[in-house]
Amino acid sequence: MFKQWWRSLIFENPENHGNPDTTAFGKICFQLIAQKPLRDIIIDTNKEELIRSLNFFALNTFGLGAIIGAGIYSLVGNAAADFAGPAEILSLLIAMLPAFFTALSYAEMASMIPASGSSYTYIYTVLGEFCAWLVGWNLCLEYMGAASAVSVSWANHVGSFIELVSSASIDHRLLSAPVSWNATAQNFYLTGSWICLPAVIVILVLTAIIIYDLDTSSLLISIIVILKIVILLIFICVCIKYIDPKNYHPFLPKSEGGNTYGIKGLLHATTISFFAFIGFDEITTAAQEATTEAARLLPLSILISLGIATILYLGVASVMLGVVNYKDLKVPNPIAEVCKVIGLKWLQVIVHLGAILGLTSVILVTLYVQSRIFYSMSKDGLLPPVFSKIKLWKKKKTVVNNITFSSSTTTTTTIETNTTIATVEPTITITGNIHETNKPTGSPVWASIAIGIFCAVVAGFLPIDQLADNTSIGILFAFMMVHISVICMHWTYKPQNNDE
Repeated sequence: MFKQWWRSLIFENPENHGNPDTTAFGKICFQLIAQKPLRDIIIDTNKEELIRSLNFFALNTFGLGAIIGAGIYSLVGNAAADFAGPAEILSLLIAMLPAFFTALSYAEMASMIPASGSSYTYIYTVLGEFCAWLVGWNLCLEYMGAASAVSVSWANHVGSFIELVSSASIDHRLLSAPVSWNATAQNFYLTGSWICLPAVIVILVLTAIIIYDLDTSSLLISIIVILKIVILLIFICVCIKYIDPKNYHPFLPKSEGGNTYGIKGLLHATTISFFAFIGFDEITTAAQEATTEAARLLPLSILISLGIATILYLGVASVMLGVVNYKDLKVPNPIAEVCKVIGLKWLQVIVHLGAILGLTSVILVTLYVQSRIFYSMSKDGLLPPVFSKIKLWKKKKTVVNNITFSSSTTTTTTIETNTTIATVEPTITITGNIHETNKPTGSPVWASIAIGIFCAVVAGFLPIDQLADNTSIGILFAFMMVHISVICMHWTYKPQNNDE
């Protein structure tokens, strides 16, 4: 009975089992579950509208730039102070397991579907358009919310750094939004501030870099990642001699009620620590810009970047919790607090600089990733075509056609000494020409501009605390859908023959 009723909704002549006509409602239903053929995705990736300039090293720094940020500088220490105590080290290990299995799912999908768009593209291929649409906008909530929230944190770190290294300071009215949210009264209120100016500036500058050239963005990310890893290693090596084993006891403090310490506190800290590993999934958005063998490089980069981040997290957490008591880490920058306790101001300055660099790379990668999500959704018709438009810039390029080496000899006679001096003058002649070439910037220009302006407005004028908390919903939803897609893909995926 139900089957007949359902067929009558979908088809105009349900009795015709051969080729029945579809109703308007049926067309909508079929469109919602329409899948994008894998063959079409491969054809699109081979068009090379985006520049393939990211090598294996660049992909790894890309992932580390997204993962190592606010998590290692504030989240780990705060989770130890509020919930787990020294057992935060154990909570990091536990949190790494679901992150690792999620990374395996992304690596699996990236090897089968090496296309830009990350989980949005994977889900469109396996589960259909409606699920992809939901995930795509969840990713927008995640990335744009994260970029805005991290830029505000970046502004606060810059303000603290300026006060630390000099007697100058930034007007507090330029470090926060004019509107905030009162969670107790459940209403908005005016803060007396004007704008979070540093957050607006950093977003607009990094957006301009992304628009200009992918090579420049990749180089900047690589430099920042190397510097912040070096700074974290310096912190570990310098502070390890100040470790007091007494600070590790009790390893798991007794419960004080709620989620504070005890097993419940450990588990709650684990859920928080999981978000310190977020970012490995962003590597997959660079699939169409990987130099060669994206299907092989992307999975390796995902797992390697997650592994390096895990080692750094465990090292920093072990040293931090061994140097000071865990209750003293309830501060905005726990790592800098450790340096302050042991009395090394130079190390405190370096750590503050490392935090600024870490947050900078997170903002840069997040803005880049969001532009690629918009690009993929626009290519599929879920956003206006302008968001997939890639601007062609005219660049001058010098081509050297010929290089000629020659020499000439001149003689000079000195009257006083009646001697002749011969001088040999080498000459290098370079002939060539300068011509203009059209080269894509490697970035969907209008998508990047729209995202940059939106994030700058949100970070500068609106309260982003609640938005930052809600981004975790979008992340978990995307992860869940990718896991489902992997299972479905194993049931349906058939490798294409090389001759097809």
